[in-house]
Amino acid sequence: MKKLLCALLLIGGTATSGYTQTSPLEDQINQGILLYEEGDYKAALEHYQQVLQQNRRSPELNYELSLTYFALHDMPNTIRYSTAAIKSINASPELKAQAHVNRGSALDLTGKPEQAIKEYKKAMKLDPAYHMAYYNMGLTLYNQEKFSEAEQALVQAVQLKPGHSSSHLLLGYIKQAQHQRVQSLLAFYNFLLLEPKTERAAGAFKTLQQMQQEGVSKGEGNTVNILVSADKMEDNPFSAAELMLSMMQASNQIEAKEGKTPEQLFFENTQSFFNILGELREDRQDFWWRYYVEFFHEMSLDKNVEAFSYSILQSKASESWLSEHPAQVEQLAKWYQNYKR
Repeated sequence: MKKLLCALLLIGGTATSGYTQTSPLEDQINQGILLYEEGDYKAALEHYQQVLQQNRRSPELNYELSLTYFALHDMPNTIRYSTAAIKSINASPELKAQAHVNRGSALDLTGKPEQAIKEYKKAMKLDPAYHMAYYNMGLTLYNQEKFSEAEQALVQAVQLKPGHSSSHLLLGYIKQAQHQRVQSLLAFYNFLLLEPKTERAAGAFKTLQQMQQEGVSKGEGNTVNILVSADKMEDNPFSAAELMLSMMQASNQIEAKEGKTPEQLFFENTQSFFNILGELREDRQDFWWRYYVEFFHEMSLDKNVEAFSYSILQSKASESWLSEHPAQVEQLAKWYQNYKR
């Protein structure tokens, strides 16, 4: 899990996408950013070092150098150049916030999580809308097993940037660690919507399927056993959904024998899951019901769950379905693009 989280952290830190003006220095910085985005970090570093000889006080250049050193796993130099960007009198509050986050990430990876958290808090003060400050804080707190605090940070991150897939993924792992299956599944579903066909997606989908099948086992003959923990049901607003989820998985073993494919069963169960949660929501307005349940229930009401399910499935049959149903895939894409959270 630690290796996974380091990968999440690295993916979370991205270079700036470029600057709007076209001065010679900015053009040179953008050339380095292109090399960085292509994954050629050593070439980017060499380019930035040449530019630095005449522009040592540029906060943008020092920040990009810090990102590049981070990508090369050189934490001392990450801290050095992040600090240079922060101390620059010409740096904007937004750039300083990004530099604080990058310095915090480096401190975290060098065994100084408390110092890292201080950096993230400084970033939040400078730029309260910068989602990466909350994401990285959540990651650091997760590694300390401070799950409740980590959840609070990630809830802020996904609301500030709904399209940041890593925030949903990390939130899913946090809720899994807290043994809150329904909430974890919702976050994993959202991650897979945003990032359906990557290496991380394959791992997340496997985890999602394992969690769906928790508490269900085959008994003697044709019987299926369902085990629901009393701890999960007590004071759990998702207790009814927990029970229905287990019952759906138990019925899969019967329906599979009737000729339904795994892909069909996954779609039907996903749609039923979203519909049940939508019916249970009533007037609940806390984060999980308002942000995730409403989103997926609306997806179901607008008949987009089938395309969604096949888009996140990790099978050749799902690829065939997607190629045969371009209109439904396009409808899902437009629905997501127009949906306002």
